[in-house]
Amino acid sequence: MTKSAEGGGASLELYDGSNLALLESESFSDLYTLNFHLQTLATKYKTAGGLVIVHDKAKNSVELSLAKDENSLFVS
Repeated sequence: MTKSAEGGGASLELYDGSNLALLESESFSDLYTLNFHLQTLATKYKTAGGLVIVHDKAKNSVELSLAKDENSLFVS
């Protein structure tokens, strides 16, 4: 995921963990909408979790976290 430096938007790129195939790519106008969408991914792709990488352009930083369940998929 990439958090925008301005405007509070974000973009999501979701990859399959076994072969790195792009599953979906989408832009969101705010983090509330992104977080709602993230909560649906575990059910949609029948997965228990995954690696979450967030590139924050405003802070010029990258955060890595392990999502163990759908409640762990959250961006602040």
